[in-house]
Amino acid sequence: MMEQGAGGPDTALSLADAEAVRETSLALVRRARRSVDIFSRHLDPMIYDTAEFVEGLRALIVGSRRARVRVLLREVAPVVAQGHRLIELAQRLSSYIEIRVPALEHQDTADAWLVVDGCHYLHRRSGERHEATAAFDDARRARQLTLRFEEIWARAQPDLNFKRLHL
Repeated sequence: MMEQGAGGPDTALSLADAEAVRETSLALVRRARRSVDIFSRHLDPMIYDTAEFVEGLRALIVGSRRARVRVLLREVAPVVAQGHRLIELAQRLSSYIEIRVPALEHQDTADAWLVVDGCHYLHRRSGERHEATAAFDDARRARQLTLRFEEIWARAQPDLNFKRLHL
């Protein structure tokens, strides 16, 4: 369940369960106008493998020629083996969506996050749990997460499992 603290737009939400994380992630992606950055262990299907979430990403890309979606994915094998809507979208729209695998030194990063347009975020201290904090207008915290993302992204490598071969 979502618990909202008192205060202005910079007030973080405390999310206590999977449904609140899913709903908030969806609300965040629907706000996207420029960019979405995702750091995840295995692209939690309950959050990222829903028709609504993928439609939110597609709407961002269709709505802006400069849209950018970047995904850092720690565990590739389960996502490839099970299939995933976000991966299918990335294969179709590879000019807008890029997926990389973090370098070895970042493989133990335990948390997971989603940053939208550099000012909205959802952060889970443990990617294995659903407790999270989120904010719709906290550029300072979103920037901190983006800087971590950029550091990991710079050392990450594309994974050939996500490339679609056009024959």
